[in-house]
Amino acid sequence: MKIRLLFVLAFCLSSILSYSQQPDSTLIHKKNGISKPNILSTHPFGIFFSRIQGNFKTHASRKPHLQIGLESGNVWGTQIKTYIPNDIAIRNEARKHPWHQTQYHFDEEALDAESFELQIDGIIKGLHINSSFKIAKSHELNIGLRLFMLTRGKSPFSILTGDEFIEYFHANVAGGKDPFDRTVFGLSKAEIKYVDRNGNTLELYNNDFFVGGLETNYYYYPEALSFKTFHVNFGAHLGTNLSKYNTSMDLGVSTNAIKTIKLNYKSYLQFGFGMGALRKNFISLKSNNIDFGTNNFIAHLENALEYSYLSKGGTTHSFGLDFYFQTSLNKQDEGEYIIPIRNPDAHHAWGHGVTNLYKNNNYWTFLYSFTKKATVTVYLQQDFSVNNNPDIQTGVSVGFNLL
Repeated sequence: MKIRLLFVLAFCLSSILSYSQQPDSTLIHKKNGISKPNILSTHPFGIFFSRIQGNFKTHASRKPHLQIGLESGNVWGTQIKTYIPNDIAIRNEARKHPWHQTQYHFDEEALDAESFELQIDGIIKGLHINSSFKIAKSHELNIGLRLFMLTRGKSPFSILTGDEFIEYFHANVAGGKDPFDRTVFGLSKAEIKYVDRNGNTLELYNNDFFVGGLETNYYYYPEALSFKTFHVNFGAHLGTNLSKYNTSMDLGVSTNAIKTIKLNYKSYLQFGFGMGALRKNFISLKSNNIDFGTNNFIAHLENALEYSYLSKGGTTHSFGLDFYFQTSLNKQDEGEYIIPIRNPDAHHAWGHGVTNLYKNNNYWTFLYSFTKKATVTVYLQQDFSVNNNPDIQTGVSVGFNLL
C-alpha cells in the first residue's frame, strides 16, 4: 500500500512540475509512450469477462498497428464448498467467528443457505491480438481478440510457471515446503471446476480451449490537455464475452495520464497513471451465464514507471515496473459471514481460493522491451498478496505497424 502511494505521489509531483518546465526540443521520443502489451492476469474468473488496463500512449497511432501477445500463468486453489446463510441471525452468529472456524459452529446439513463450489489447478495460456487504427485527429479505435487454454504446464513450455519450479522456489527460496498443499493433491494437473450459487457449472480440463471474447476500445487524446512532456487520454470500452460460460457485453470508461522526464539526450523516464470502471454483464445474451462475482462494477487503478535509453544502433531499450489494483469480485460484506468447508486433505491456505474473492487484488509486473521498427516485450508478473492471480505469470509480445 505504501509503495502504491509513493507511485501516485511521484506521478502527481511530476505532473505539477510539467507546467513549470520549458518545452525541450531535444527530448527523444522514439516510441509512442510506455511500452506495455496486455498484462492482465490470467485470473481463473477474470479470463471470462472484460477488464480494463492502462493505455499509456501519448497520441493516437499514426499508422495501423498490430500487437500479438502470449501469456502463461499458474493458478491454484484447493477444492472447497462455501455456504452463504440466508438467515440474518445465522449471518450475525457467523460474524463472531474467524472464517476458517465457522464450519465447526454450524450443521452443514441443516443450513438454509446458498452455496458455491470451487477448485482451481493448472496453467492458463492466453493469446491476445490487438489492432489499433487512427480514425480521426486525436481519435483511435482498438479492436482485440482474447483466447485461452488450460494446460498442465509441462516443460519446456512452462518452465517458470510450472508446478515443479514454483514448489522448488517455495521450498528453497521463500514460502517453505508445500505452503499451499500442491503436492498433497498432485503436481502438474489441469482442472478448474466451479458451481455458482445458481447451480450453473463450469468445467475445464487439460487442453480445453475457448474464445474469451472481443474487445473494442475507443481513445480520445485531447490536445488541450497535452503538452510537450505531459499527455492525457480518455477511453470508452465495450467487451463482448463469447465463451459458453458467459455470453454477455461489458461496458467501461477509463482515463490515463503520462508524464515524461528527460534525463539526458539519450534517456528519459516515463510515469503512467490510469483508472477506470467496468460494468460487468451490462447486457446478458443468455439467461444462464455463470456468476463470476456479486460486484457488478469493477474498478481499477494502475501505476507504471519506465526507463528508456537510445542505443548507438538506434534501438530504444526500456525497463518497466507496473502495479495493477482491482476491486473485489464479490461484495466484501458477504465475506464476513461465509461458511467455507475445508477439504479433509487440505491443511495450508485451504480457503484462499474463496476468501480472496472478497478482497481487492493486485499484482506487480516487470517488463523489458526493445523498439526499432517493431517493439518486442517480455514480462514477469508476481502476485505478492496471493489473491487468486497466478503465483507467476510470464508473457511475450510483438507490436508493429501494418503500413
